[in-house]
Amino acid sequence: MRSKITVLFFALVMMSVAAFADSPASLTVLSTSTAHVYKIFYKTREAGKVKVSIINSNNQVVFTEVLNNVASFVRPYNFSELPEGEYTIVLEDKNGKQVEKVQYAMNKFTSIIKVTEKANDSNKYILNVVSNSTDVVSVKIFAADVLLHEQTVEVNGNFGLVYNLAQVRAKTDAAITFVVTTKDGKTQTVQF
Repeated sequence: MRSKITVLFFALVMMSVAAFADSPASLTVLSTSTAHVYKIFYKTREAGKVKVSIINSNNQVVFTEVLNNVASFVRPYNFSELPEGEYTIVLEDKNGKQVEKVQYAMNKFTSIIKVTEKANDSNKYILNVVSNSTDVVSVKIFAADVLLHEQTVEVNGNFGLVYNLAQVRAKTDAAITFVVTTKDGKTQTVQF
């Protein structure tokens, strides 16, 4: 069973990395099965200097490093010596700055939800959920205030799904909003 979860995790990661491969640079941050380790996946077209910074909720830099002459990397970052709380991971390269937020809790794991627009296709959206336990996730998609889609999914490990909203986009140019809620009430709202 553990090997199946590991294979699914890496498949999810590879889908995420491949989805962003056509953009100038991509950053993906995922929690691992060890709740205090986060992995950063980075890929760009040309090698260059990359600065990674981790900032706490008081806007203090708790870690920083510079990687030279890299076009891609996968690096684990261990939060076990840090207090619980929200952290911001900032990646800076010649293409600009990318920011991801993580909620670190010692010996606790909450599902990580990420909704992104598929690179080079503004009609497709990718939902990724990573969890080390079973979770029930509610997904609602709105155009303006109109509910377009609603579903509940049981996630055990990792879950990924691509939503194709080409028909919706053909009928309206209203903002698309995803509202994703876990069973413990954690809600993420993303608007495109």
